[in-house]
Amino acid sequence: MRRFLSGALPFYALAGLAMCMYLVLYKTDLFDLNAIVRGAAGSWWFPVFMFVCVLLESVFPYFGYFPGTALILMSVALNPKSADLSVFAVAWLAIIVGAVLSYGQARFFRPFLQRVASKAALSRCEQLFDAYGPYARVALFVHPNASAMYFTALGLLGRSLTRELAYLSVGAAAAVGILFVVVTRIVSSVGPTDEGELQLLLAAALVAIGTLVGLYAAWRPAPSV
Repeated sequence: MRRFLSGALPFYALAGLAMCMYLVLYKTDLFDLNAIVRGAAGSWWFPVFMFVCVLLESVFPYFGYFPGTALILMSVALNPKSADLSVFAVAWLAIIVGAVLSYGQARFFRPFLQRVASKAALSRCEQLFDAYGPYARVALFVHPNASAMYFTALGLLGRSLTRELAYLSVGAAAAVGILFVVVTRIVSSVGPTDEGELQLLLAAALVAIGTLVGLYAAWRPAPSV
């Protein structure tokens, strides 16, 4: 059970954050995000707006679940014609820049971590990362927050960034591309509306992926130490 939770809990936590944002965005009267995105989509500054929002979501842990992914979903759902290559490109670039910033700030705080954490704890983290790190790269295909967490761990452990950038580039492109394809298919079948269904779909996908990752972690033979 412990090994299952170690693999599944990060994705379950992201799904929980997605549900919290669903409640804030669609079940309160704080602001009308639909109106904001509908007004911004198609304007000359919309790619910059998208870049900043996705970048904030992609830096761990300061901004948490900032609605960057929600804006990608809604921009495609509410105005598919505005979701062109420029939106795809800036969202992809923002995820990469955010992950690199997460890595950089983790490297900055690494000397402090080495002073406050025991050598045994750091060694255990190294072992876990060596055992499961390659499989954690699936997070790069899921969500900017998950990608930022992975690169934060990479920086805290002092691992090299160079090789991981290739995985990050492919993962970010796949993540944004999947969002575009899925939402475009939904829009073509139900019309350009968004009442939170896409956010619920994202939460359900995170739960499903977390369950699969947890099951794999539980069934995989324990690494030799």
